[in-house]
Amino acid sequence: MKTATVNINNCVKVKLNEFGLAVMKSQREKLQALAPSMPDFTPPAVDSEGYSKFQIWELMQTFGPVLYLGGELPFDSEINFTNVAITEVAE
Repeated sequence: MKTATVNINNCVKVKLNEFGLAVMKSQREKLQALAPSMPDFTPPAVDSEGYSKFQIWELMQTFGPVLYLGGELPFDSEINFTNVAITEVAE
């Protein structure tokens, strides 16, 4: 069996959808209400395959409140992990 070791600071890549972008925009607007000088929402950068990059903790913090069984997903269900150490372990 193989196992992957990841750190909460590692990066992952996801394909955001319109709902995901709306969640991010809404969060920014709430922050702007507290700190009006904050810049307007800018969507995250997207690579040539349509993926945006987040640290794992950031992805959890941003989308955790809207992720639940049966709920609308803010990004495609496939998450790409980058720079992970994969090791063989005994079963």
